[in-house]
Amino acid sequence: MSILPRTFTATSLHGIDIVSPSGRKLGVLEDVAVGAASGKVLYVLIALDRPSEIGERLYAVPWETLSFDPATDRCVLNVPVETLREAPALPSPEAFAEPDPRLRYALSTHFGRYPDAA
Repeated sequence: MSILPRTFTATSLHGIDIVSPSGRKLGVLEDVAVGAASGKVLYVLIALDRPSEIGERLYAVPWETLSFDPATDRCVLNVPVETLREAPALPSPEAFAEPDPRLRYALSTHFGRYPDAA
């Protein structure tokens, strides 16, 4: 039985394991970014377990790249590790909160989507 209900809070997601489709643990869900105008979750911030393997430690990925595995209460990142490796890294969680449209545009185009209206 899953500990995650059908709806959940950002706090309940904090620390949930992020795994590859093969089940390899990549890191944990650190935070979520919600668009101010849309009210939708746009990105999740992932803290990687092995920063030296991929590069930097913090990455923001589009919400749509994740799926939940209710059997194990973890999130599956449905993009190749190489895509994550090449994504713009964040120096700190606070960097994502800065109003820098260039970062959001870089993230959106990297993951193959257009920037959402925040």
